[in-house]
Amino acid sequence: MDGPLPLVLLAASLLLALVVLVYVALDRTPDWGLLGFAAVIEAATLVLIVVAAFQVGGADLSGPSAITVFGYLVAGLVLLPIGFAWSLAERSRGATAVLMIAALAQAFIVVRAVAVWTA
Repeated sequence: MDGPLPLVLLAASLLLALVVLVYVALDRTPDWGLLGFAAVIEAATLVLIVVAAFQVGGADLSGPSAITVFGYLVAGLVLLPIGFAWSLAERSRGATAVLMIAALAQAFIVVRAVAVWTA
C-alpha cells in the first residue's frame, strides 16, 4: 500500500467525521451531501483493497499479516454503510453521532492496515 492513497483516505475519513460533528452540533440529520462524501470514501477504500491485492505479491507479508490487512480493509468497507444506515433509520442527534464514530473508526482502520503492512 505504497503511495498517497492511504493518507488521502485517512484525511477524508477525518474530514467526514469533522463534518458530521458539525451536523451533530446543529442537530441536523445526514443528507445527500454526506452520503456522497461517504460514497467517495467507500470507493477509495475499494481502490485501496485492489491496490493492496496487487502489491501483496511483491511485499514481504506472510499469510497472517496479509489476512490481517485485508480483514481491516474489508471491515473498513462495511463501517460507513452501517453507520449511515443507522443514522438514517433513527433520525436523532445520537444516531448522527454514530456516523461520526463510524468515520473515526474508518480512519483508525486505515492506520492499522498501514501499520500491519509496514511492520
